[in-house]
Amino acid sequence: MGLIGGVVVLVVALIAVLVWAASRGGGLDAVGSSSTLPEGGGVSVGPGVDADVTQVRVYEDFQCPWCGRLEASVGEALSDKAVAGDINLTYQIMSFLDGASSDRSSTRAANAALCADDAGVFVPFHAAVYANQPPEGQGYRDEQFVGWAKEAGLSGTELDTFSSCVSDLTHEDYVQAMQERANKDGVTSTPTVVVNGSTLSQEEMSSLLQDPSSLDGILESHS
Repeated sequence: MGLIGGVVVLVVALIAVLVWAASRGGGLDAVGSSSTLPEGGGVSVGPGVDADVTQVRVYEDFQCPWCGRLEASVGEALSDKAVAGDINLTYQIMSFLDGASSDRSSTRAANAALCADDAGVFVPFHAAVYANQPPEGQGYRDEQFVGWAKEAGLSGTELDTFSSCVSDLTHEDYVQAMQERANKDGVTSTPTVVVNGSTLSQEEMSSLLQDPSSLDGILESHS
């Protein structure tokens, strides 16, 4: 519980940054990548938001260290369940921590993830971004994004297209729309996980961070 409390304190202290990020919003009508939902609703992985399966939504920021810990704990299990069709997993990728770096790393990483979605390698790319998460404030480099896309299987023209998408910030408006949507959803701390419309408690989040085996029971309790 103390772990999540620390996250809440951290993000509440950055509410001014979040409001600043919202002021840059590109509008909820922004068009995203191939698997994104309308109105800034995030990237959907699995059978779809209308499927009769458990719906999981993860609010995250690629620069958030606790989001990195959540990914390290249960990220692979969640994405495996989504790919297998057991759940639908939506990533609401936020960018309020742009203000914690000098190069808008949250926006750039989120945009790169959407570029990876266009190329069909969102899941491995998403995992790679977190596996290589830098210390807070140091940010990501474009050449890292390209390298992780290459490791995910892109080459030739596909890799060139991805690289251009990254450098041009092709999906910047949708990244801002995802932040705006998160603000409208009232999310002020990351990571936040919602299962079938129910936001997980601090105790449940602490369990996920510390005990990966708790995932199935927590999902089941909200089914």
